[in-house]
Amino acid sequence: MNICTLNRILSLSLCISLSLLIAAASGLTLDIKNNLLYVADTDNNILEAFASNSTSFTPSSPKNLKTSPISPTSVILIWDEPILSTNMTSVTGYKIEYKIGSASYIAITTDTKSVTTSFIHQGLDSSKTYTYQVSAINSNGTGNPSSSSSVKPAATTVPGGLTATAINPTQIRLSWQPPSNTFGQSISGYEIKPVFATDVYGDTVGSTNGKTTSYILSNLITDKKYSFIVVANIGYGSTGPSNTASATPLTSSVDVPVTSSSTITTVTIPTPPIKLTATSVSSTQINLSWSPSPSDGNSPITGYKIEVKKDSGSNSTLVADTKSTATTYSHTGLITNSKYTYKVYAINSVGTSTASNEVTATPMTTLKLNPLGKLSIDEGKSLSFAVKVTDNSLHGLIFSLDKNPPIGAKINANTGMFTWTPTDSQGAKSYTFDIVVTLGSLTDRQSITITVNDVLNKPEPTPVTEPEPTPVTEPEPTPELGIASFVDPTKDPQSYVNRYNNEPTYKKWFDTNFQEYSSIYEAVGLDEPKELASFVDPTKDPQSYVNRYNNEPTYKKWFDTNFPEYSSIYEAVGLDEPKVETPKVETPQFGICGTGTKLIDGVCTLIEIPQAKPWWKFW
Repeated sequence: MNICTLNRILSLSLCISLSLLIAAASGLTLDIKNNLLYVADTDNNILEAFASNSTSFTPSSPKNLKTSPISPTSVILIWDEPILSTNMTSVTGYKIEYKIGSASYIAITTDTKSVTTSFIHQGLDSSKTYTYQVSAINSNGTGNPSSSSSVKPAATTVPGGLTATAINPTQIRLSWQPPSNTFGQSISGYEIKPVFATDVYGDTVGSTNGKTTSYILSNLITDKKYSFIVVANIGYGSTGPSNTASATPLTSSVDVPVTSSSTITTVTIPTPPIKLTATSVSSTQINLSWSPSPSDGNSPITGYKIEVKKDSGSNSTLVADTKSTATTYSHTGLITNSKYTYKVYAINSVGTSTASNEVTATPMTTLKLNPLGKLSIDEGKSLSFAVKVTDNSLHGLIFSLDKNPPIGAKINANTGMFTWTPTDSQGAKSYTFDIVVTLGSLTDRQSITITVNDVLNKPEPTPVTEPEPTPVTEPEPTPELGIASFVDPTKDPQSYVNRYNNEPTYKKWFDTNFQEYSSIYEAVGLDEPKELASFVDPTKDPQSYVNRYNNEPTYKKWFDTNFPEYSSIYEAVGLDEPKVETPKVETPQFGICGTGTKLIDGVCTLIEIPQAKPWWKFW
């Protein structure tokens, strides 16, 4: 027996050592249980016992390799680590290979240098099928490859590539990839659910936000197998479930890095744009809108080609290259009531994609007012704006107001210019009415609300409880100053006030030499007039404020509450309060009095009657 044929069992050094003894040896015995090799001579005497180097085996093949698409340009590989016998050292990494069609395998990586059992391959061509195999690596070398698995890159509408990894005796970490096609909607979050049987799921046991694609489940039972799926919440619903991933927390479980990846920089034409729409916005215009291609072919989109067909004609190029990444286009100068059909293509550095979906629209004469909404204006101020229709190519429009427009509001029938200046009496109120436009038999109307602010209608102050007054010692009364020494009592005191108001040098002289007086009015013995109230507009007739005070109870209450320093509304607006004369009441006179009396204030009063002269006195 050639001892070196046992190199799968023995180390090279052991093989060489035994070669020196082979001539004298009559037999060899391998004790696998105790890892010993016995060498005997012709008398069956044991020459030496060698420990066999049974840890030189490379790993066995990874199991259950599965591949699945996660986008039109990438796929994910997931496998189970090899089952290690007592004769194998631990796995330190994996070799990953792929091929296209019947070509030979190409190594993506010769050693991942990671014990992670998943891998993402990016930069692929959605029109091709890729086949993969994985080999485990330990300190003794690379083992045999796994069975192969084939996959074709494609857009996904559910979370993909879910992996479950036991990271300690009571925890499992889940990791997954988001769906690559969400139909223009954003992902608001993910939900994790346990799997009890095929297509049988439990209640949600965890959730994440829309940007987090991993989750750690805790407080699990050691040595128990757990299976999970993940769904994504999109818009008002959720996607279908991801693939099922399983793991068993063991006492030996340790954390490992997350999924590794590699990219092929293959550049292809982009996939076609999606969700093309065509909208007629006027009698001569159609607006196009679309969503970008799900895959740009690993080369940025630089523009779009647009084709159009009128009625039953043939397709023609409307725009050969927009040279823009904008996903909208306005087709103008169209013929009313003709049918237009469109397709859009994406362009990158490689070439032009296939066509998008096909859409049709017909430009028609439509009469529609632009949105008006709600407006606000202060009383006494002018409001003006131009009413427009969505189709600015229309002519001969007639504008009007309807349904109780406010008094004074006008609209130019030909131009649509609206004007209105609310009066004082129109304040503190909202006016809702219609603006109407007509064109022949076509008509459109829109409701508008205008709120007129009452600039004088201030909110009533919140009542405040006055604190109890604190007794204070009254100061000694200040003696009255009396008339200033410079005042000539024979002059009109108003003349001093006029000089003070009109002559700066006189004002400075008074303010410097008579500081004991609070004002020129006090110095000359006149009452100081109060200034007009803050709400008074000097350009308005002050009588209008008096009229509102006398006729509007809410206005009267507002004035009396907020301006108690004024004795009346007249004083506040600078008017003399009219004097009301008390009519004289005549006391009725009644009764009959005797000779020598007269009725005075209702009482018969004795009066003196002159005595007649004796007759002789006349002589």
